[in-house]
Amino acid sequence: MYRHVHHFKIESVLIRGHYHRLVGYTEYFIGAGRFHFHFYSGVSTYTDHTHYFSGITGLPIKTENGHIHKIEGLLEINNFHEHKFSGHTFEEISYSKGNETREALI
Repeated sequence: MYRHVHHFKIESVLIRGHYHRLVGYTEYFIGAGRFHFHFYSGVSTYTDHTHYFSGITGLPIKTENGHIHKIEGLLEINNFHEHKFSGHTFEEISYSKGNETREALI
């Protein structure tokens, strides 16, 4: 399996009259083939406050042209509230520089 990342764009649940948009790329992965997952993290800002987020994707979900991963979690609490988010990565992947993965860390 070649090193790769997925793009994601997910909107959080509406709380206190606003929502947050999470946009980014997954980071490195652990595992091999059908049994790998990616790490992700980022920051989402809305007018006067910021929420941080991080997590681990679900295992690959096979699609017609490749695979996607489920992403879900909770934005860090800030300004006395928090937001849930749930979505999937995009199917298109970007390959990272380097050779094929040589070992899986489990």
